[in-house]
Amino acid sequence: MREAENSRDNGVREQERFWPIFRLHRERTRKIHDMYKNGEISKRLYRYCTENFYCDHVLVCYWNKSGYESLCCLRCIQNDSKHGNVCICRVPRRNFAPGCETACDSCGCRGCSGY
Repeated sequence: MREAENSRDNGVREQERFWPIFRLHRERTRKIHDMYKNGEISKRLYRYCTENFYCDHVLVCYWNKSGYESLCCLRCIQNDSKHGNVCICRVPRRNFAPGCETACDSCGCRGCSGY
């Protein structure tokens, strides 16, 4: 995480500098959530992780809802994007032309809504 924060990537857009941080945040939150769900860590330790911001409790709450099981970040479901709707990564892949590669502007996700 520290490497991603301190990296100086020249030639990339300002938003793209934060993509590794969002990815690491999602992976760490997913790991802690899966460990709690499988009984590998106690509820007390899970609560400690959420209270001290080691994992994102709000993101985990969305993961427990139907349709949001693989949500990449909370920014992607906010309605304040360029076009006034949710992020492009929430659109199912079947609605795109074959070979069309799209990435989210805020976190770099290439599609977290499934097929």
